[in-house]
Amino acid sequence: MFRFVLHISGITLILIFIETIFLYFSSCQYSDLLESRGFSTGLSPEFMAAIITMTTIVGMTSVGMYNRKYFFHLDETISRAIVILPLVLGALVLLFALRDYALDGPIHTSIYALCAATIATFAPTLIILRKICLDILDRSDGIKPKILVIGTGSRAISLRNLSRELRHRSFTISGYALLTSQNAASEQRPWSNQENAATTDDLGQIISIDSKELLDYCKKSDICEIVVATTERRGMPVRDLLECKIKGVATTDFGTFWERESGQISLEDMSPSWLLFSDGFKLDKGRILIQRMFDILISSILLLVTLPITLLTAILIKLESKGPIFYTQERVGLHGKTFHVVKFRSMRTDAEKDGPRWASKNDTRVTRVGAFIRKVRIDEIPQVINVLKGDMAFVGPRPERPVFVSVLSEQIPYYNIRHAAKPGITGWAQINYPYGATIEDAKMKLAFDLYYVKNGNFFLDILTMLQTVKVLLWNDGAH
Repeated sequence: MFRFVLHISGITLILIFIETIFLYFSSCQYSDLLESRGFSTGLSPEFMAAIITMTTIVGMTSVGMYNRKYFFHLDETISRAIVILPLVLGALVLLFALRDYALDGPIHTSIYALCAATIATFAPTLIILRKICLDILDRSDGIKPKILVIGTGSRAISLRNLSRELRHRSFTISGYALLTSQNAASEQRPWSNQENAATTDDLGQIISIDSKELLDYCKKSDICEIVVATTERRGMPVRDLLECKIKGVATTDFGTFWERESGQISLEDMSPSWLLFSDGFKLDKGRILIQRMFDILISSILLLVTLPITLLTAILIKLESKGPIFYTQERVGLHGKTFHVVKFRSMRTDAEKDGPRWASKNDTRVTRVGAFIRKVRIDEIPQVINVLKGDMAFVGPRPERPVFVSVLSEQIPYYNIRHAAKPGITGWAQINYPYGATIEDAKMKLAFDLYYVKNGNFFLDILTMLQTVKVLLWNDGAH
């Protein structure tokens, strides 16, 4: 959990903190104003403010408003605010209405006025406040840790691309270094120089540093972390790097840094020894028990809440085409064991007369009702039966069919490691990568799946579920 908190730290946490403080104190001010005008809410201003703030922040998280990918897209922020803030207001009104009903006391209409006033004020202010804060934070490299990348090859280019993709990054790259060391003949030997090395046109600032002067350079340039992004380890100046680490400059290998910042595993850097000795890739009994209790609770609630939707869906499927309402399909689950997943039928009954194949966008085999329920993920609801049976978890890698697993296992190394965790209705890959039906797409999703298998915890499960709401509302990754 601590490692994952580090992954979402930096600008994200600063933004959450600023907006939480603003929401809390504005709610307190409105509550005090109502009390001064003789309107009682029946609750302390601090408690009311805490409830409103917590509900709003959770709601904003659920639609991806704290996803760094969307920070600097104003239209994304506005569209998500328009959707979630009225829903938050509705949830607050319902919550306090149920409270009044349960206590059989007077109805405090001033509570609803307080909630409405706070949300109405927060909505436009949120857009302005967020833009100002993000512009300041993103341009203030002084508040971000400075990274020195050792190496100028393909890994360095990958880090450069990552920093450009995440304009709202939590780090800034100070430069790309070629380390040299003195040999007995006093000749400079570039240890970190690699074949197919990038040029200054590719990376920008490439600097040459004697390994003996590395610590001094880091102190002078205020470097917080050294990332070793070379593929060649022979001749590495271990003592000089170790001295930097001992003196307070974090030293990280490329794979660890990439995993932390991108939320995925670097498949190119995986090896049997790395898998054997790396932290993670294990499920303790406590984690298994908590996940199982969580799955049963959420699945039971979901079944009850979606009952009207499932009944209507069943009727529409039956009216549109002949055939069963549900369909079952063999999938590969935990430790490679197969099970039959249950879904609403969204395709014609003869969809696989020519053999199994991956679903694709605008698939002609999909019915009209099927196209809609797939778009909004209603077809996935019956899978809660698999969760209750224990074949699946609510969060985990999406289960694939055995025929596709065989193909992918042959073409993608370590593919079967994703089966070390229970498959899920939703997953880390689903909220981070759009739908795709190619081998390359499978590789990209595997990178995210293995991150979940390695780092999975209750906190990550909750965040994945909240972010799944974003997928449902904006169709990110849906198919």
